[in-house]
Amino acid sequence: MMPVQIVSEVAMSTVSSLTIRDALSDSALRESLLASTLMLIMSGGLTLVITWLWVLRRARSVSGRPDVDWLIVCGYVLEAGRPSPVYRQRLSRAGRLAAKDPDLRLLLAGGGEPSEAAAGRDWLVEQAEVDAERIVLEEFSTDTFANLRHARGLLPPGARFGVVTSRFHLARVLAYARQLGLDAVPVPAEPRWRFTFGNLAASIREAAFLCWFLCGRFWARLAQREHLLERLR
Repeated sequence: MMPVQIVSEVAMSTVSSLTIRDALSDSALRESLLASTLMLIMSGGLTLVITWLWVLRRARSVSGRPDVDWLIVCGYVLEAGRPSPVYRQRLSRAGRLAAKDPDLRLLLAGGGEPSEAAAGRDWLVEQAEVDAERIVLEEFSTDTFANLRHARGLLPPGARFGVVTSRFHLARVLAYARQLGLDAVPVPAEPRWRFTFGNLAASIREAAFLCWFLCGRFWARLAQREHLLERLR
């Protein structure tokens, strides 16, 4: 069996390669990627450095018990149809919070075949003894932005909600949530940030994706590229 850290790095590489592959087959994403690359070059890499520092700042932030009605649990790539170590960390945090608050509802996000959301539900029912009726599934997409967009329509009006995800992923999730008009409470899966090689590699990868998103959005607004702006709503 591979060590957890190595397994996690392989999984993150898979997610990254799928995202890049999708971008290269989508004309709107190709345009935003080109714009963000040009901005990166023109700034001498400063846009990426600033974004990385933002990712690290959010990853190291202290978080207490969230006062929410719902938790959105971000999915992650599965391993042999079961939650990977990174995903299990997220599910474990959600399960512990659900055990302390019997009224807390869980919305598991993540598509695929089998879906990340369904695999997460099965794990929570079996391992954390969470009642399946407290769990709602969002199975439309494996992309974080699309997951949050779809989740927005599944939450009841006025719901107070948090987003459970890995610390390296928090900055991007919160940026996406703000873009979609969602007031999300960050709920890190890990008790604290650890400076491991795997976490640092993940934080740099997250910074690259977040930089792509922010620069692409800046370009879309500056050039009034309506086909790009529509994708951000």
